[in-house]
Amino acid sequence: MTVSLEVSQIIRSKAATEWPDDFEMQRHVIEEQTEAAEKMFLYQQNLDTTNKIVDTCLRKSLSEWPDDFSMQLHVLEGQIDAATNFFGYENPKVNPEVLEGIKTKAFSEWPDDYEMMLHVLIEQVAAWEQLYG
Repeated sequence: MTVSLEVSQIIRSKAATEWPDDFEMQRHVIEEQTEAAEKMFLYQQNLDTTNKIVDTCLRKSLSEWPDDFSMQLHVLEGQIDAATNFFGYENPKVNPEVLEGIKTKAFSEWPDDYEMMLHVLIEQVAAWEQLYG
């Protein structure tokens, strides 16, 4: 698979701007960004964007890094992984009502950032275990 001419021009222009006198780095950036753009294209074709979680993760990655395909890919994969871990998180040591309260608070404080939700969840559970576990 190859990226569109428009995407290729964006990648090449950015590489030349960021590394004007370093052709090795330009080549590296072009290869890395092209590979990431191809993966992002495949994700956009194959992910179920009717799923609110997937849609949120995809929108976040595209809006935060409109011209950096490596970062788009990093954010998208990190957010999906974090969402999976956040919603699937269980801990038999923590009272279920307490755990649900922690999840609800994390979700409301970070509505579009599953990595932060997971971070808050893990930190709050660790603190709860130290206090009450």
